[in-house]
Amino acid sequence: MTLGVLWGALVVAALFAGAGWLALVLAPAAALAAAQTARTWRRADAPPIEGMAALGAAALVLGAAGGFVGLVVAAAVGTAAAAALDRTVAARHKAGQLRRPRSLARTLLIAGVVGLGAAAPVLLRARSSHGAVVTLALCTYALVYDASAFVIGSDAGHAWEGPLAGLASIGAVTVAVAAVLVPPFKGVSPWALGVVAAVTTPLGPWLVPQLVGDVHPRVPALRRLDSLLVLGPVWALLALALVG
Repeated sequence: MTLGVLWGALVVAALFAGAGWLALVLAPAAALAAAQTARTWRRADAPPIEGMAALGAAALVLGAAGGFVGLVVAAAVGTAAAAALDRTVAARHKAGQLRRPRSLARTLLIAGVVGLGAAAPVLLRARSSHGAVVTLALCTYALVYDASAFVIGSDAGHAWEGPLAGLASIGAVTVAVAAVLVPPFKGVSPWALGVVAAVTTPLGPWLVPQLVGDVHPRVPALRRLDSLLVLGPVWALLALALVG
């Protein structure tokens, strides 16, 4: 609980400070989350390259501070670096210096999913004409969902009670956005974005078991970002289209 509150306070303070500061907060979290996720595949026949997954995720977040151009450049450079490293690793495996090959696809998948989820608030802060307010709405959706799902779900008798509490909190935030944050939100935009948040936020925690290699993984950094994995990219793009 204390760690969650401190994390939320740090993210909110950074987003008001600017896109660069927000990137500096989220990039290490994304790198740690990607590294922990890659580590869960250590027993696989072809595990990902842990360090490359971490660097790729962090690069996407830092690149997003430069807008769409920075994000695309970071993705291109990261992909090229991962491919080059993969060729080196494959050569070492062929020479008998490595017992198992490494999976470039898994490396890029982990870096991309984690990195884009964490990069979305940074991109929104950098590109939106109402950067701080719109990014605050996005981060609030993720934070209140996490808090509600944890508080209610930790002692609940059914698995659906936590996510349901999170959805109720998203509804409350949507009403507050529509009533108070006008502008930049106006007309149908807060309600449309609220519906998107309600649909996409629970998909992030659901995606985590599909992304990790262990049945019971220890990935606390990934769990800190999981609500943003789907919500972040989808909501940020829609907000840029509707709000500006």
